[in-house]
Amino acid sequence: MKIDLFCFCRTAAVVLGAIGLASAVKAASNADFRLLTFDGATVRWSSEPGTAPVVTYAIAKISERYPQARNCKGIDSPNDLLKSSRIERSKFDQEVRAAFTMWERVTDIEFREIDDPDKAGIVIGAQSNPEGHAFANVDYKLGDGQFRQIDRSLICLNPAKKWKVGFGGNLSVYDLRYTIAHEIGHAIGLDHPDSSGQLMSFTYNERVQELQDGDVAGAIRIYGLKGPIGKTPIVTTATHDQPKG
Repeated sequence: MKIDLFCFCRTAAVVLGAIGLASAVKAASNADFRLLTFDGATVRWSSEPGTAPVVTYAIAKISERYPQARNCKGIDSPNDLLKSSRIERSKFDQEVRAAFTMWERVTDIEFREIDDPDKAGIVIGAQSNPEGHAFANVDYKLGDGQFRQIDRSLICLNPAKKWKVGFGGNLSVYDLRYTIAHEIGHAIGLDHPDSSGQLMSFTYNERVQELQDGDVAGAIRIYGLKGPIGKTPIVTTATHDQPKG
């Protein structure tokens, strides 16, 4: 299944805090979010609902090969992509962190950057074979139950496209933060909803700057409301090495 474009269609930002999050969930309809389903089961980081996963991520440094992946079979360092779009690497790292924070603020999941892509739960980089704009790939473990445990997710951006930081009205050039935030949504278990107006919707425009009610409701359906500080973290790293090219 290819996972590509998405839609920014509303200006209202999500109100944070338990009351605001609960209101967002109540306001979202069944059409406003959809969970990824494989082999008849939905997927999440940590197979047991009620646990708060800590998911590691890393930026690709060299050419990484994932031959079993449906999307992102080859991922390269994003440095050439950034150079062609005149974006500093430090700015890219900042936008990636901000994209992860968008999801951390609304649901019970935490992301930690590590240096080694081989051990990371989520790997981010440029496509080795450019197509589309951006894709995600989700690998999961076989098993029984309501949820299958995600083993590793990949996020890859097309280095042949121009990229930007911030919105400027040119819809042919995608904003990095919200592209990556959309792909993170797939990487944690969300699909494209039936409705437009969500960050996870299919097509791109520049009217939304935050997660919308459906995005929040979908994330909370999988991981629950943001939990209390001080939990013992369950750090999730990849459980297998991938061959490199």
